[in-house]
Order: sequence, then C-alpha cells, then structure tokens
Amino acid sequence: MPRILIVDDESVFRKGLRKMIAAVGGGWEVVGEAIDGYDALDKLAELTPEVLLTDIRMPRMDGIQLQQVAGERFKDLMTVVVSGYDEFAYVQQSMREGAKDYLMKPVEREELGRVLERLGRELAERQALPARKEEPWQVQPVLKRHVAGHLIESLLKGRTQGSDLQLLRELGFAFGHRYFICMVIKLDKHSVEKERYLRGDPSLFLLYIQQVVQEMIDRHATGLSFVLSDTEVVALLNTADPQHPLSAPGTLGDMIRRQIRSLSNLTVTIGVSNPAEGLPGIPKAYNEAGIALLYRLIEGGDKLLEYASMTQRPHSGGPLKWSWELLEKSITAGRVAGIGPIVEHMIEELCSTAESPESIHQQLCKLLLYYYELSEELEVTEAWLGSKDIRKVLFDVCSLSSRQELAESCRELLLTLTRCIAESRAAKDIDPVAAAQRYISQHYDRPLSLKEVADEVYLNPAYFSNLFKQKTGITFIGFLTRIRLEEACKKLAFTDDKISRIAEDTGFGNVRHFNRVFKNSSGLSPKEYRDSTRMVQAASMGGRKWPADGRRAGD
Repeated sequence: MPRILIVDDESVFRKGLRKMIAAVGGGWEVVGEAIDGYDALDKLAELTPEVLLTDIRMPRMDGIQLQQVAGERFKDLMTVVVSGYDEFAYVQQSMREGAKDYLMKPVEREELGRVLERLGRELAERQALPARKEEPWQVQPVLKRHVAGHLIESLLKGRTQGSDLQLLRELGFAFGHRYFICMVIKLDKHSVEKERYLRGDPSLFLLYIQQVVQEMIDRHATGLSFVLSDTEVVALLNTADPQHPLSAPGTLGDMIRRQIRSLSNLTVTIGVSNPAEGLPGIPKAYNEAGIALLYRLIEGGDKLLEYASMTQRPHSGGPLKWSWELLEKSITAGRVAGIGPIVEHMIEELCSTAESPESIHQQLCKLLLYYYELSEELEVTEAWLGSKDIRKVLFDVCSLSSRQELAESCRELLLTLTRCIAESRAAKDIDPVAAAQRYISQHYDRPLSLKEVADEVYLNPAYFSNLFKQKTGITFIGFLTRIRLEEACKKLAFTDDKISRIAEDTGFGNVRHFNRVFKNSSGLSPKEYRDSTRMVQAASMGGRKWPADGRRAGD
C-alpha cells in the first residue's frame, strides 16, 4: 500500500486532503500530517512515505526549501506541491527542483485522483527494478545555512528536539566543544543617513552585517550567525575555553565591529554573553547578550558590551532629574513646536544619569502611562494611538536600546498626542470648568485670581465660582491649593531644591505660608514629608534613588 505524508500549516486543508485521498481510492495510506517543513523532515524520517504532498507557502521552512532538503536526504521520495493561483512562480521553481506534479488550490478530487494514479503506476515500476545504492546527501550552502539558522533559533529559545540536533549534525554543524558564547549584533541606525536607510531595503543592511560576521567566524572561530529578526543578527560561538576573552580589544567581537565600520562606514553595537555550558545553557547566553545590548542606551553605540561588565558597573547613586514639568506644560497646552527639543533633552538627560537600562524603560513607561490616562480623560486616545494597544506601545519602547531610536519614538508619540489635544480643543466647544482646571494647572506657579480664570473662560466671576463648586465639589481656591500642593510634593520627593525655592515655584509666595498650608493638609512639615518619602524610596528600591515618574501625588 503506497504511503503519503501531507504538509500544510492550515489544519482545514490537511483534513480536506486526507478525506479526498481516502475518497479517490487506489489503496493510498495517509501515514501522517505535518504543519511545516521542519515538522515534515521529522515525519519523513520516522514514517518513510513514498510521496510528499506539500503546500508551498508555510512559516519557518516553506515547501521549496522542504523539497530541496528532503530531496537530498530521501532520494526516492516523490513530491507533489499544492499552490495558490498567485504562486505560479513558486510552482515553476518547485518543478525545477524535481516535483512530480502540482495541484492548484482549491484542490479538485478528480485532479488529485489523476495525479495519485500516475504516481502509483510509477511506484509499481520502481519496485520492479533492482534497489540502488544509497548515496550521502548534500545540500546547497545557502539553503544549508538557512535551515541551520532556523534550527539554532530554536536552540536559543530552548525548543530544540533531538531530531533537530541530528539534522544539524547531518548539515555539518556539529558543536564539538563544551561551551557556547552568544553575540547579538544591532545596527546603529544613526550611522546610516536617513535617506539611504529609507531608500534601500532595511533587511539588506542586516544581511550584509550577517555575512561579514560569518566570514569573521569562519576565519577565527567555530560557530554560525544568522538574521534573527528585523533588527538583530545573532552569532552562536562554540569554544573549548570558558574564559575566552571574546570582548577584549583585538579579539573576535571587536574585530567584527571594526571590520564592519572600515568596509561600509556603518557602526554596530554588540552584546556578548558569559560562556554557557552545554546546549541547555544556550537560551541563558542569548538572554544575557540581549541584556548587555540594552546598555547601549547608557554607553552609546559602536561598542562591545559584555554582560559581566555591564551588570557589575558601579551605580551613579544620584537621583535623576529630567524635564517632566516643562514637557507636561507643553503637552497639556497643545504647544506642538516645543515638544521635540524637550523630549530629546529629556532622553539624553535620562540616559546619561540612569543606573540601568531597566530604570530608563521604567521611567518612560510611567511617563507614557500618565499621558495615556490624560488621553483617556480628554477622549483623544483613539486619535492618538489608533488601533494600537498601550501595552504594545510600551513593549515597543522597551525593546529599543539606542538613545537616538528611543528619542525618535518618544518624540513621535508625544508630538502626536500634543497635536491630538490641540485639534480636539479646536474642534469642539470646551467645558468652561474643564478649561479653567487646565488653565489653573498651567499657571498655578504665579499669583492667580478667580477673576483672571473667569475672564479666561468668558464667565462672570460670581457665576463661575458657583459653577466651579457645583461641578467639582471644591472651591476655586481649594482646587488651586490642591494643585500647588501636588506639585510641591513632586518637587520635595524627586528634587533637591530648597524648600523656600519650592514654595516660590509652586505659587505659595513665601515659605511660612507654604509650611502652614502643607502641614494643615498632610499633617507633616515639608521637610518631614521629604525625609519620609526618601526613606520609603530607599527601602523599596534597595537603597537606590529613582527618578520622578511625572505623576502627581495621589494619582
């Protein structure tokens, strides 16, 4: 009974083909199903079918690549490809690779029956001939590296099975040494002129980097490199020496960095892991290399960043001070023109003084969450983020390890928000109380009278006072004092400004009045409040001081 293996990444097509094969007769046995090329290679070795019926378009390893590898490993295997109407170029390539026939989707039962009948006759003729000698299989070098790259990607993520390791050995990638070192290489985008980067295919830059990396590995080490994603190249090195000085000047990592710069005027930053023992240690090594690369935010680009050195670097110990106050005033006022320089200065200041990449990402996540809440309050979230979820926004920001890319991303996000706020206010009549609250929030730091705010929203002062209390449940003076106290709390907690200066900057006029109002509100003097918040910060962060998070006290 002739046997057949079905390969398609969609279960509905696999089930449909299985039913049709049973219906056409001819004694065919479907011995198994596979969801992609890698799964099919395992099943081919295990089940030894005579015919492979495979889709062309599949993730990881497609039908063409499967056909090339399987054709070399299993010399007598017959392949039939299944294709959509817009994939005939792939069909032609598949036929050149030796496919026996092809079927167009949706597959018709009569056509499938015709193909299987012809293959059945050919199988019967083959069985009448003497068995031929088995020959060792070989794969084209480009395909060989492509397949190995996918298998090693599984190694990096801890998902490799024994059969994958066997395939790697058959491809000639036997790791004979005990230790592994991982490098993650990223292009410093600022080293490429923006027009040049956008004009070309960005993936070509990574392909070029990967080729240079592999050439250097082939000359000086044992290992494999491949393009893992749209932004990074990964190299996995196999070494007998766990103390291999990979990141020292003049050794492989630095040689790769210098070679790329000298050949192309591009710069890259390379994260390097500690040596890991055995195959189970590879996911940890990959994770360490990625963490080391995050320190590009602090150290800058065009560097070799070793995990052990980065994670043991001394902390600056000082609190971060960055321009959240000026930024908030510009965004809430809808002033688009000033946002770009403020964000760039903020990112530079934050990255220059941060203790770790995590602290940078933490502060920016808090900042963006604060403005997300503001966008919800002003009902501009959809205009700002479209269909994108705030969690995806935060994830994208935290994946960046370049100051320039981080500044560009945050600048674009906050510029868009500022425009949305400005356009929203221009497009509709604004609630006078909400407008008054915004005006107070923007001008609390100077003497502010009820009449001035009423004039700003074009209302009679007496009517405005009653309306404000009715809608907010608090008097004008009470709201103004609350805003001033909230701003004072932020300054006390996250700056080293003198208390007299904070009193002046928050509109209280003199420190005596400030002390009295603050203690009546919180039960603590400003100094007592500052001391208590610093103690809480130190305790919660293990003795380290964290920067301001841009949120008002009590939010």
